[in-house]
Formats: sequence, structure tokens, C-alpha cells
Amino acid sequence: MRSALSTQQRKEFNIPAKDDLGALGNRINAETKQIHDQIDTFVTMKFAIALRNQRVYRQGLQAFYHIFRHIEIALEREMEKDHEYSQIIKDIYKPVLCRTEPLRKDLMYFYEGQPQKFENPILPLQIEYARYILESTKEKPYLLLAYMHVMYLALFAGVKILNSQVMKSLRLFPKVKGKSRDDALKEGTNFFTIDVPDTEELRAVYKRDYELQTRNNLSEDVKREIIEESKYIFEMTGRIVKEIEAHNMAKLQSSVTYQMKNSAHYVITAILMLSVCYFAKNMIAHMLLK
Repeated sequence: MRSALSTQQRKEFNIPAKDDLGALGNRINAETKQIHDQIDTFVTMKFAIALRNQRVYRQGLQAFYHIFRHIEIALEREMEKDHEYSQIIKDIYKPVLCRTEPLRKDLMYFYEGQPQKFENPILPLQIEYARYILESTKEKPYLLLAYMHVMYLALFAGVKILNSQVMKSLRLFPKVKGKSRDDALKEGTNFFTIDVPDTEELRAVYKRDYELQTRNNLSEDVKREIIEESKYIFEMTGRIVKEIEAHNMAKLQSSVTYQMKNSAHYVITAILMLSVCYFAKNMIAHMLLK
């Protein structure tokens, strides 16, 4: 993996300068910066917690599986059509970036080969968001350009940072008889693996194609909708992570309450038994005295 591209290389790949607000990607970055920074900090913090708990980590993977899966279903659906946005999508689309299958491989590892445990979303917000992605992009296919920018460009940063943290986690990977830690890392980190020799070059090509297809081929009204959709993507990412957190807190509280109720049941039973024994002893003693 090469380091970031130089200024000269950026020019060679026709990547717009960061202050070029004629580029839709730059406009998205500028207008989502505040919510992006908030969500990035929040998700990074929760990711660090998830690395200590295999169950929570795989729930996070499952959430992103449903997001990417439904984005990619929508992308394939629209590329099969013939409308003004289908060719734009085709010219930006890079199959190697698709995450459905890599995430599925990871989940098969973490759920021990039981796809029924993760194949369909269960939490309400995940169900709602999956449905929203399919329906909104069917009505307005150009909204997929928001997902293609926010979700797929995020992969390049995530691959570097998150993968190194996952690799270092000792608690995360279940021990499987006959398999080494290296086997586990190979089977459980597909999400963070982009199968190309040079991810920086792929990133440059992706950004170039996004710029070439979106600068002059979209109306200003469509661009505004894409920017607003990008904000919504960040918002939903944060909400989905919070939903997982709330789900686990509820389960924990339920477990603690159950344990307390169980403990109380045993204590009451013990007291009743002692009381019965005490009264029985007194009755026998009273009868013997007679």
C-alpha cells in the first residue's frame, strides 16, 4: 500500500483541489464537515469498545452489512436501467469496492457459519434504513451518488485505521479448533481488505471518475439533494450505532434484573424453608413436652 498521492500525482489523476467547490465531492465534504466530525468521533469511540467484545463487534459488522448490501442492490438495479443517471453511476462504480460479500464472509466467521443469524436486519432502525435506501433511490436514482461518495470513500480511511486496530485485538477472534490466529485474521477481516495492489491509486481513480461524472452532468437542484442526502447518511450512521448500544444496554439491564429477581426468589425460598423448619421444630418440641 503506497502513501498518499503527491500534489503532482493529484494533478495527473485530475483530482480537484480541496478548495475547488465546483467539485461535488468537495461540496459534500465542506457541508457535512460538522456532522462528519461528530459522527467520526462517536463511532471511533464505540469501535474501541466493540473491539473488547466479540458480540458487540459482530453486531456492528451486521449493521454495515445491511447498509452496504442494500446500497449495492440499488446500484445494480439502477445500472440495469436506461436513464440519465444510470451511465453516470456505471462510470463511477468499481466492483472491487463492493462490501456485501466481504462482510458476509466476516459474519460467517463470527456467527460460526450460521447465516440465519445475520442475513436479515432485526433492529427497527436497520430495517427502516434498508427499506429507505431501496425506495428513495428507486424514486431518485441520483441519490446513490451520495452513498457512492460518503460510504465508499470512507472505506479508504477505514481500511488503514480500523484494520490495524482489529488486527491488534486479542479478544475479538473466537478460538476455532485446528485454526491459527493468522487463519482467524484472514477469515474475519475481509471488510477491511480491498483486493488491489495499490489502494491509493484506486482511491485517486475513484475520486477522478466521481468528479468527471458529477461536475457538469447534474443540475444544481440535484446536487443540493445529493448534499442533503449525504448529511442524512452521517445522521443515520450515528443513530444506528446508538441503536446497537441501546439494544445491548437493554439486554444487560434485563439480565441484571433477571438475576436480581432470581436471587430474590432464592432468598425468599430460603427464608420460608427456615421458617417452616423453625415452626416444625417448635411444634415437635411442644408435642414432646405434652
